[in-house]
Amino acid sequence: MDDKEKDVLFLMALAVFGSVLASGLAAFQQWIIVLPLTIVVFILMILTFLVYKKRFVHMSENIEKYVMIIVLISIILSLIYLYRPA
Repeated sequence: MDDKEKDVLFLMALAVFGSVLASGLAAFQQWIIVLPLTIVVFILMILTFLVYKKRFVHMSENIEKYVMIIVLISIILSLIYLYRPA
């Protein structure tokens, strides 16, 4: 892994940490609405830190592929639900 990739990963981890902090502050105010977002972003922060490990890169690419399939299916299902005949 070259220095440019490490810099990008560090900035991604920093951005995710900022998201955790911001959503944590929002969760303190409105915890019922924002708590699931905080949990998901915290998991993303952990996964972003794990990308530094060599063996995790392959696993994260597989996870990315499956998540994109899930997102595509959910977009299709939501469009079907939105535009279904009345």
